[in-house]
Amino acid sequence: MGALLAALDERPQYRWSELDIERMGYELSTIRRSFNRQFGMTFLEMARQRRLRDGFEIISEGGKVIEAQMAARFESASAFRASFAQLLGRAPGRLDSDPMLFADWVATPLGDMISVSSRSQLHLLEFVDRKALKTEVGKLERLARGKLGIGKTDPGDQIQAELSAFFHGKSADFLTPLAFAGSPFAREVWDELRRIPPGVTRSYSEIAKRIGRPTATRAVARANGANQIALVVPCHRVIGADGSLTGYGGGLWRKQKLLEIERQYRSSIKESTKL
Repeated sequence: MGALLAALDERPQYRWSELDIERMGYELSTIRRSFNRQFGMTFLEMARQRRLRDGFEIISEGGKVIEAQMAARFESASAFRASFAQLLGRAPGRLDSDPMLFADWVATPLGDMISVSSRSQLHLLEFVDRKALKTEVGKLERLARGKLGIGKTDPGDQIQAELSAFFHGKSADFLTPLAFAGSPFAREVWDELRRIPPGVTRSYSEIAKRIGRPTATRAVARANGANQIALVVPCHRVIGADGSLTGYGGGLWRKQKLLEIERQYRSSIKESTKL
């Protein structure tokens, strides 16, 4: 899968086909099963989703749906609307013109993400291929009484800048104001996750002990999985009691990459404490 993902990153606007996959030496059914198991979608569905970025940006700038469809290189308006709805839960023509929550597209070296924010807080940050993304956006949409749209906000711009600094090795600090939609227990777990330093990992049981609930390991795991502000609330820093990588909504390969990226920050922290 790694080679296909790398090829997709190199040519995100290309209209990939099954023939392209076969030319790279892969068996179609094997790739289909592997991608469905890991990402909840096929490679071709992922490639189509990547092309949505151009259409997404056209709409965010006030462009027409037909212009967005052409920019995204979709063969038909219905296919474009369906792919858009698969991502955000509604077709572009059904987006609110005066929204309370604004979706924005965020490009990162580990794949594209979607942020959803109000004018004052970040509510969601997820990779576009996360299985639960559509469900999570739907919950926020209901909380906002359907007033979901596309556009820029101060929190959205701030998280983009902080993510850029993170991936370029400049800073692991995330100061964007956050809005948590969860139970008091879940918010307590998420607060504890944010206390884990970059490059450091904790087990579910360690987190349970740190919040004074040593028998709540499974509840901690559920809260960890329910986090919808990826990276900022670093659920990727939670591992199994035996040190193994456990499930991660963005994919275990991303979890591994994030921990590798954060090792540089751990080294920097150690060096600064010596001075």
